[in-house]
Order: sequence, then C-alpha cells, then structure tokens
Amino acid sequence: MIPPRAVLAAVSFSEPSRVALVLASRLARHCEAHLHVLYVEDPLLDAAARHVGIDLARDTARELRRFVADSWPAVLCSPQLHVVAGEAVDVILEVAHRQGADVIVVDGGRISGAERFFFGSRTEDLLRSADVSLLVAPAEWRPSQSDVGDLSDLGPVIALVDMSEQPSAAATKAANELASVLGTSVEVMHIVPGEETSTALTKRLAEDTVGAAERAPMLVLGKHVRSSRRGRSAAFVNRVLATATVPILWYVAEQIAQL
Repeated sequence: MIPPRAVLAAVSFSEPSRVALVLASRLARHCEAHLHVLYVEDPLLDAAARHVGIDLARDTARELRRFVADSWPAVLCSPQLHVVAGEAVDVILEVAHRQGADVIVVDGGRISGAERFFFGSRTEDLLRSADVSLLVAPAEWRPSQSDVGDLSDLGPVIALVDMSEQPSAAATKAANELASVLGTSVEVMHIVPGEETSTALTKRLAEDTVGAAERAPMLVLGKHVRSSRRGRSAAFVNRVLATATVPILWYVAEQIAQL
C-alpha cells in the first residue's frame, strides 16, 4: 500500500545496495514507516562455517550494523536488522511477508557492458516473482539534497501506463497517492510500444533531472503478480528498467496480490 507502513531494504554490502538503503530509509522516514534491513547469507557458506564452528551470522550482523551506520539516514530509523541464510529471492520474499512489508527496496543489480546495462539475476528474479511492490534504486541515483533525511526532494512522479493492461490502473492510483505524500506533481505517460515513446521518456527524464536543482523524477509501473505474462509494452518496460537512472516503483496493488 501507499504510503507504506513497513519498508524492507535488501542489501549486499555493495555500493549499489547502499544507494538502495539510503532510498529505503528516506522513504521510511517520509512515511513514518518501520524499516527492516536484510542481508541474505549464502546457504553453502553458512553451512560450511557452521561445520567448523564459526558463527557467520553473528559476524555478518556486526558488519550489517556498520553498513547501516555508514548509510545515513538509515540509522535514524532505528531499523530492525535481519541476517538469514538461504536462496536470496525466497528469503527476501519470506522476510517481507513475515514483517508485513509493503515495499521491498533493492538496487538495480546492474553490471556494465560496452554500451548497455543489464539487471543482475537477483533483481530479475524478484521482478518476475514478487507479490510485494518493488522499489528499484539504480546505482547512479543520488539524492538531490544530501542533507535532507526524507524524500521531499523527489518528484515529479511519472506513471507509465498501458491502457490495455489492468495493473496500469493500480499503478496510476499509486502514483497519485505517492505524489500526494511527497508533495509533488504526478504525470501519466501512455506507453505505446516503439522507440518513439522510449525516446520521449528519456528526454522527459533528462529535462527533469538536469533542469530541476531540487527535485528528480520517480517512475511508477504496474506489475503482474507471479506471472510470466508479458504485455505488448514488455520491450519498452525492459528498456526502462535497463536504462533508467531514477528510482522505479514496480507496484503491486493489494487486491491484485491477494489473487
């Protein structure tokens, strides 16, 4: 739901995941939501450590506390920390359900190629299977105002919709609610498969990001739940996810998630 009551940040101690934690903590503070921070331990490594009598979870928890302390304003949220061994996507969703998280915040998980960026497998798997809304923080994102501890410097909220797909209606509603919470404007862009729409969006985002000294945009898209179904706009959405340098909310409506 928007605004969220609980936010889960899944981190990996990488710099991109620090960006995700900063975004998650700002969202939690802005919405007065509970913040949970999760590190997923590799199950094989955890088993090997246990075999030789090493408490890997204790050491990881200590490192996680340092990571949170160095990722302002996360420490201001007094987050609940979780270290759990298992398959990353399964653990993230399990903890999100157990803690009642309305939003899971992850980094884009990108690795650079010659001229393109591709999503890492964990983020891809979450995008495909999550029944909880995902907020993707690209590694390039930085708060417009580093000394602001919330998201008052974020906006406008741009809803990308395909009127032929039901999740777009929920995404538009979520975008309006989010814009109201952030105190910013909302825009709706109709997705028409093709390079023209992608080019128009890229230009629009560039204008917002460069032209506004105090605010940067955020995108909202609707998500099908646990489905491999891909709509007519799939190629366009993939381009957005692969190239955007602004936060993207992949929204799952409550009524949809319960189906």
